[in-house]
Amino acid sequence: MKQILWMLSFGLLLSACATTEKYEANLQTWIGSPEAELVRSWGPPDSFYESGESRYLTYHWSNSGVIPGTSPSYTSTLIGNTVYTNPVGGTPAIAYNNNCSTTFEVRSEKVVSWSWKGNHCVAE
Repeated sequence: MKQILWMLSFGLLLSACATTEKYEANLQTWIGSPEAELVRSWGPPDSFYESGESRYLTYHWSNSGVIPGTSPSYTSTLIGNTVYTNPVGGTPAIAYNNNCSTTFEVRSEKVVSWSWKGNHCVAE
């Protein structure tokens, strides 16, 4: 149990440094930048869409995993001639899935806006 609490506490400390506000501040620095500079930095987009004079470059990111659980300890009780063994404590495994999709709007080869969606669009 202590191991799981420690791992969750450590994860919270790390994630406390990374925020969506910092991610948005990072995205804002791309406004006015050339499309080529964005692609050099972020790589080729995972998808793009063109509509009128705008091009939308979208980048996707995701990861998933499992924080392992802990095994219970066992206690045994003798009642008469019978021994009863029961589990005590233990924790289940915890699965997680983080993702982020960021879209940049480009007009006249310059980034003019951005948007994001997901549960883990953060930066330090």
